[in-house]
Formats: sequence, C-alpha cells, structure tokens
Amino acid sequence: MKDTPAHLFDALELMEASQIDDLTAALETKIAQDPSDMRALLMLGNGYYLRGKISEAIITYQKAIVANPRLPYAYYYLGVCQYRCMRLDEAIATLEQAIQTGPALIMTHYWLGIAYYHKGLYQKSRHAFEVLLKNNKESAIAHYHAALACMADQAYDCALYHLEALVERGNENPQVQLQLGNVYYRLNRIEDAIAAYKKGLQINPDNIPLRDALKYLTDVQEP
Repeated sequence: MKDTPAHLFDALELMEASQIDDLTAALETKIAQDPSDMRALLMLGNGYYLRGKISEAIITYQKAIVANPRLPYAYYYLGVCQYRCMRLDEAIATLEQAIQTGPALIMTHYWLGIAYYHKGLYQKSRHAFEVLLKNNKESAIAHYHAALACMADQAYDCALYHLEALVERGNENPQVQLQLGNVYYRLNRIEDAIAAYKKGLQINPDNIPLRDALKYLTDVQEP
C-alpha cells in the first residue's frame, strides 16, 4: 500500500460527513469487485468508525484480517471498535494480537490499558500505560490513566508518582488535582490533600467534587 493506514485515517478525519459518506459508498462498490483490496478495506472500516457505524467497522476490519493476518493496523482498529462496544474480552485479545504483529504501534498499549481497566484488571492496566510511558515519557494521558489504575488497585504510592509527574510538567487540569488530593488523603497526608484541592479550585472554582472534597477535610464540626 502506498499510504499507511494511519495516514488514511488522518485523511478521512479532514473530510466533511457527506464526503465520508460518498467515499464509503464508492469503497463498498470497490470492495464488492475486489474483496482483497486492503487499502479499500481499511479506509472503509475507518469511514464506518468515524460515522459511528461501529458494527459495520468491526465486520470490515475482520475481513481485512482474513485477507492479511499480519496487518497490525487492522487488529488495532478492530480492537478499538470492540472496546467501543464494550466487548472487552474480544478487545483485549485483539489488541494483544496487534502488539504481537506490530510492536511499533505504541498507542495500542493505551487502548489495551483502558480495556484492562474496565475489565477490572488494574495491574495489567497499569503495566500497559507504563509500557506506553517508556516510549513516550511526556504522555499526560498515560500518566493520568496509570494513576487511576493504581488507585483502583490501592497502590497509592504508584498513583502519587504518576500524578506528581503531571504536576511537575505543569499540568493544570483540576481533575489531576482532585485525584492528587484523594491520593494524599489515602496516604494520610491531610495538609497536602487540602493544598491540592485548593489548587484545583484556583484553576476551576466551580468544580463541585473539589469543593466537596475540600469541605469534607476542612469543615470539621465542633465536638
């Protein structure tokens, strides 16, 4: 294929919805004539995905895998679609296959971490995000989701590492401050928790979870 699947996906994202629909119709005709056309299959799957036709996208990516079982992009996009349908066991198996066939597809670890998390496999989820971070140390979203996985597994020191890494890099998302405060609270660092909640409220004074968390720690009733 002359174009990589990632470039094909990017090209589709730049199109208007009506343009994607027109292209999808043309691709359906083309595939009916040549079911083994990998470029057309991947573009069609991507078109279905972008238009919210996830079931059609799944079928299309499955056809692409039958035509070429060694194509990691097909496994990657199929796994994402299966996750979107909350078919978690299938998504995990497919994304693991994507990693086996295409180790360079680093973002596969992100989706695998998300799928593991929603499956309740928190240690595996954390590991997936940390593998992503080995290849992209600046990934804020990987740090954040790794922290959530650590918190769910009650590994609070691990969660603290990831959240503090975000803060050190200048992240100003109030949700990060909320989770940081929650971790400090779990580690019995109450003053640090209060400071984190206050900082989050400086960023977003209307954040109700932050206000409630701060009130819980500071609005102490007299005995």
